[in-house]
Amino acid sequence: MKRLAYSSMIIALILCTTVLLSAQEKKEKSTLRINLAYHQQNEDLPILRVSAQTKPGKKFEAVEGVAINLFFNEETAQGFMGRATTNNAGVGSLSLPAKFKNNWDSLLNFKFIATVTGNEDFNDEMVEIEIVKARIDLALEEEDSVRVIRAKVLSFEDGSWVGVPETEIKLFVRRLLSDLSAGEEEFYTTDEAGEASSEFSLAIPGDAYGNIIIGAKIEDHDLFGSKAATKIIKWGIPLEPDNSFDRRTLWATRDKTPIWLLIFPNLMIAGVWGTIFYLIYLVIRIIKLGKAEKSV
Repeated sequence: MKRLAYSSMIIALILCTTVLLSAQEKKEKSTLRINLAYHQQNEDLPILRVSAQTKPGKKFEAVEGVAINLFFNEETAQGFMGRATTNNAGVGSLSLPAKFKNNWDSLLNFKFIATVTGNEDFNDEMVEIEIVKARIDLALEEEDSVRVIRAKVLSFEDGSWVGVPETEIKLFVRRLLSDLSAGEEEFYTTDEAGEASSEFSLAIPGDAYGNIIIGAKIEDHDLFGSKAATKIIKWGIPLEPDNSFDRRTLWATRDKTPIWLLIFPNLMIAGVWGTIFYLIYLVIRIIKLGKAEKSV
């Protein structure tokens, strides 16, 4: 009987394990939305930025730890660029590997493909973008004390670079946290020759020599993706070095505390303790006077 009960327990355990495994296998995978964007700075190799989102409820949420495969022109082993894994914001990036530079230089139109395959939690997904090669020519001119920024958007057509009209472009000054508009308008639209310009009249600090970074950029264009061109020029206010750290200031080290900060707090502390000691002295005198009166 004991052997029969033991065998029954083993069979029941095996059946439960089989049911649980089959239930896990039948678990439905979620749908993942992936986005792919193209970014290029000056003549550097482009950077591909990917993002992954899912919609468990009423709104999309970023997904961390998704490995996204990236391909150049074709979804083959030869076109495989690498994998970008999303961070806690659901974003990842990958620069175009140097081995693809010759192909990228020789092409006027190219395609990038992003795929998610074999993920345990999400269905297989694929997205692709097609990019037309373009460039931004940036010129910084100064005539009669008037500073002018000129940017020209060009694309390669019929064997030559031609201006692209009706293109939205931003002229900016690079700052630490974000780019600052360099003109009166937030965005400018190129004319028939593909050019946009603006006077530069900002008085902003630069480095010790007055250098600042001025640029022009196109953001999320349907054909060109995101492109930027920048130049360094001495149009800023030279930054004077602050040597006050070695003097008696609030932000200096403890041994260089300002004199007034040493005197006044210590006077306050001495006044408080002096008052306390004086009150103790008065209490002691009152006690002594009380004893003297009783003895009389």
